[in-house]
Amino acid sequence: MAAQARALLEWRRTHGFCANCGAPSRQTQGGWRRDCDACGATHFPRTDPVVIMLLLGRDPASGEQRVVLGRQPGWPPGFQSLLAGFVEAGESIEAAVRRETQEEAGVEVGRVEYLASQPWPFPSSLMMGCFAEALGEELTPDLEELESVGWFTKTEIQDALAGRHPDLRPPPPAAIAGVLLQAWAEDRIDPLG
Repeated sequence: MAAQARALLEWRRTHGFCANCGAPSRQTQGGWRRDCDACGATHFPRTDPVVIMLLLGRDPASGEQRVVLGRQPGWPPGFQSLLAGFVEAGESIEAAVRRETQEEAGVEVGRVEYLASQPWPFPSSLMMGCFAEALGEELTPDLEELESVGWFTKTEIQDALAGRHPDLRPPPPAAIAGVLLQAWAEDRIDPLG
């Protein structure tokens, strides 16, 4: 309910004028719609789809599963998270996962599977969590979006989630990135088998 309220309040704050003609619009249907008396257009809150990827691969030497995390400039020291990006117009979830992973980490993706979703009202997104199978191991970060990307073993993630890793701060447990990492670290999901 909090996510829904936050998203609706932000939409109402930023959409006081008709996107069709520019005239002031008015709230109707308890704030769930805005009507334009000038041109007759109706407007509804929008939700922007975002994919977030549990990008998994295997260490070529040990065969151990590992996950890719990225770090944006300006984040607190040590904080890293799953890769994510907006779904473009006319793009499927699977295509968005493959494109964003290639753009942000330079890795090709094979299998993609939907896992879970979470509303993220900052300001109006729907995070669609997916498993993505990395087809390569070399990582090349997009330095315009990310400061770094790296592979992390399940042990490293378990230590980070328990607060024992000296250099890695994982996403919070309330965020879908934290939920997916926790599920993988606790062997509740094992997409690679």
